Amino acid sequence: MRLGVNKHVVRCSIGTVSGESKTHFPAKSQRSSFSAVKFRPGDGSSDLAVSSSSRRELICIVTWPCLLPLIGCLPANALQAGAKEYLLIKEEVRKVLSKGKAAGVLRLVFHDAGTFDINDNSGGMNGSIVYELERPENAGLTKSVKVLQKAKTQIDAIQPVSWADMIAVAGAEAVEVCGGPPIQVSLGRLDALVPDPEGRLPEESLNASGLKMCFQSKGLSTQELVALSGAHTIGSKGFGSPNSFDNSYYKVLLEKPWTSSGGMSSMIGLPSDHALVEDDECLRWIKKYADSENLFFEDFKNAYVKLVNSGVRWKNM
Repeated sequence: MRLGVNKHVVRCSIGTVSGESKTHFPAKSQRSSFSAVKFRPGDGSSDLAVSSSSRRELICIVTWPCLLPLIGCLPANALQAGAKEYLLIKEEVRKVLSKGKAAGVLRLVFHDAGTFDINDNSGGMNGSIVYELERPENAGLTKSVKVLQKAKTQIDAIQPVSWADMIAVAGAEAVEVCGGPPIQVSLGRLDALVPDPEGRLPEESLNASGLKMCFQSKGLSTQELVALSGAHTIGSKGFGSPNSFDNSYYKVLLEKPWTSSGGMSSMIGLPSDHALVEDDECLRWIKKYADSENLFFEDFKNAYVKLVNSGVRWKNM
């Protein structure tokens, strides 16, 4: 996916107690919140110089466990904002987000990022959804925007946040609050000032071939199409519990309840959901995710991060 982002490597040298060796931990990032901490590669000491090996040992023991999780999650293709800003957004989102509202918030992510077109690098995760709420395909999303507006107002009073960042983080929180995998996303997206072009979201009536072509135009593979479709496991589509993010979606797809006569089973899922299980390539992934929820969680997490980074214009880049 062409985001036009340069990559830099930050190396941290941690001296051992004996001073005989160093361990190097490269972390690809743009100007991270750690840029103010400088590590000299020559002797294993830092600008926070200490005079004895015992003090060096103490600093390493105290600070390294705190830095490691943050350094490890810094992506190569984004500006990682400070941990305090990220935690502030998460905290305020959790105040307004419930399991019942999670599906709508997650749908907001798909409809904002889903306008991306890899051919001209236009659209994507840019907050333009706030200008597109009157479009028929976005019916019902005004409620989700209002939910997030409450949190955004509180955050903006402390640290301004873009709608694109707000929606990306809120979608990840929606997944986790319903029992799905924790998802770390980067901050630093800039908002669009105008709506994105119309007609770019996948239609509910598309067959598997049409879906795969649509997702390819967004830089997403068939495997990522199937993984992201698992988001329908929450909400009112009829797959398992509406408030539990799990792999029920794939298990129900294999059962094809919509082919049964009578009852409400024919109302489960959309035509596009039904189409996936009729395609051999999609079916292979459906079976894998039905067998392993852990695999689904891992692949969904990776596909989600790719989705919310699509078409992004980053600050200071």
